[in-house]
Amino acid sequence: MKLYDLPASPNARRVRIFIAEKNLDIPTQPVDMT
Repeated sequence: MKLYDLPASPNARRVRIFIAEKNLDIPTQPVDMT
């Protein structure tokens, strides 16, 4: 599983919080929308 992460996205933020709380090792891929 990989998290495609846009820092301004509230949904990605929820997933990042969940990953941190569960102490999971999920790779993230930043998305550049510029």
